[in-house]
Amino acid sequence: MFVVGTAGHIDHGKSALVKALSGIDPDRLPEEKLRGLTIDLGFAWFELPSGEPVGVVDVPGHERFIKNMVAGVGGIDVVMLVIAADDGWMPQTAEHLDILELLEIKTGIVVLTKTDLVDSEMVELQADDIASRLKGTFLENSPILPFSAKDNSGRNEILNTLQSVIGDGIERFSCDSPRLYIDRSFIIKGMGTVVTGTLLEGEIKVGQELEICPAAQKVRTRGLQTHKQSIEEAKPGSRVAVNLTGAGKDDAQRGSALVAPGHFEPSDTLGVKIKMLPGVKHPLKNASEILVLLGTSIAHAKLKLFSRKVLAAAEEDFAVLHLDKEICCRIGDRFVVRRLSPAITVAGGTVLDWDFGSIKKGNATRLEILKIRENLDLDSIIKSELLKDKNISPAKLKLNSRFDESQIREHVARAGNIVKAAGSLVHKEHLEKYLEPAKKALKEEHESRTWSRGLPVGRLSKKLKLPAKEVDEVIAYLISSGTIVQEAGILRLKSHVPSLNPNQKALADKLHAVLSASPLASPLKKKFIAEDPAFEIVIDFLCEKGDLLELKNGVLFTHEDFQEVVEKVVALMKSEGKVTASQVKDHLKTTRKYIIPLLEKLDSIDVTRRDGDFRIQGQNQGDKL
Repeated sequence: MFVVGTAGHIDHGKSALVKALSGIDPDRLPEEKLRGLTIDLGFAWFELPSGEPVGVVDVPGHERFIKNMVAGVGGIDVVMLVIAADDGWMPQTAEHLDILELLEIKTGIVVLTKTDLVDSEMVELQADDIASRLKGTFLENSPILPFSAKDNSGRNEILNTLQSVIGDGIERFSCDSPRLYIDRSFIIKGMGTVVTGTLLEGEIKVGQELEICPAAQKVRTRGLQTHKQSIEEAKPGSRVAVNLTGAGKDDAQRGSALVAPGHFEPSDTLGVKIKMLPGVKHPLKNASEILVLLGTSIAHAKLKLFSRKVLAAAEEDFAVLHLDKEICCRIGDRFVVRRLSPAITVAGGTVLDWDFGSIKKGNATRLEILKIRENLDLDSIIKSELLKDKNISPAKLKLNSRFDESQIREHVARAGNIVKAAGSLVHKEHLEKYLEPAKKALKEEHESRTWSRGLPVGRLSKKLKLPAKEVDEVIAYLISSGTIVQEAGILRLKSHVPSLNPNQKALADKLHAVLSASPLASPLKKKFIAEDPAFEIVIDFLCEKGDLLELKNGVLFTHEDFQEVVEKVVALMKSEGKVTASQVKDHLKTTRKYIIPLLEKLDSIDVTRRDGDFRIQGQNQGDKL
């Protein structure tokens, strides 16, 4: 689907041309009928000779309605610049062409209307004059086609030329997220709220949940129409009427956008590149109050230039636009700038950063961010986002952009200098600066405390002086390096195997000897520590290794002794069916000080199960210890 728009001076025959092509009068307002001029946007459609349907947006030509004109041409694919043969090139012709250039409309034709009011020589003179004025513009080589609404002469040639222009390869940026700027909103009795607009990108389906931006009003599509035909799915480039549930007429005003939830956030501070029109006589000063037109939205703004105090004709600069209200836009969107007084179009530009107000950096860095973003490719956007913060989430990259998850994932895989760590994207060089210090800290820990498994994440973070919000990303990268591993929150070098020093090994031997001499009557843990505090490290080390088992109250067993005790308890239960704690105590020839912690442990590993005052055999036969 494609949309054709008109442009040109007031009373040059734009609406008459649209009616001749489509059979539809685009002047819908009573005041337009009465006064004979287009005040607001008009809409129609027609078929090309190939049968392909084309939507039409008819814009007003009067200088007082330029804001309505911009709202209409922002979503068109092809323009018909309309010039009356009896009037020729006029002020609004030039301003409309300027606006089309600022919005980067790429393709169009020129229609020389009212040819029935002049002779053939005048038609030829006007065509030559128009051709000379179009030099250096995107319409420089476009055909200039004569037309008369009196007898529709030239109609077929216009249709054939439009088909040729559209067939030459108008490309539309593919995007998985829909966006439709609302240009009309009204109530239909029995149906509710209906909004119309040109679907710039993405698709909209019946029943789909959407959101009105910037109001963040959740809505659902009850029905869709294109060219008064009900459809189940609207495609990019089509003129669409959307019947909404969940919103009143006042919730969906012109200037709002219909978008997918979670894909857009509104903003009132934009980082942009702005360029003055070549013919502007009065420059824009820094801190000027201006009018910004983007999509179908209009906002007053204060202009903050970065490099200049004054922006003169044909000059450009990076700038910040402080808007008086939030709007919905994407990076890469084009906008038009008008003076407040006199009300003329003076400049235009590109949105480079929709979230510029969130940047807490100095002007030098803010300017660098905009310079990097000027290319608008994914690599540039990621680099500039990482200047704002050390790490960014892929979800943030998707907001107000044309990038989807697969594009971000593929780019990161190719880039090499950007890595994904703990769900965030981070410059590899930023993470790498922590790798050697981390390895050094762990090596020192291993050498000074050979028995230690390593450092807890918190301790290593303090040693590296990591900012709290970067801990997860840095730790994830350290682990991904392959030289550092994490086990139960403890970080160690992959090559490190905990071991006891000679003195500790001597204590470990003594510990084993004492425990094995009388497994069910040996000293408790606190007794060993009281004898020598160094026993605490040895006991903890052997327990982590699995050589020792610590039960409640500090009862200790070697692994072999515990296994032997379990076998005795299992054998007793097989013999008796069920047993009391006293029976187990007597069978093992021990005391309650040892038997109660022992039975609680056996319950926890399902060797035994409580049955009132008795123990019965569990599922574990003692071979899963």
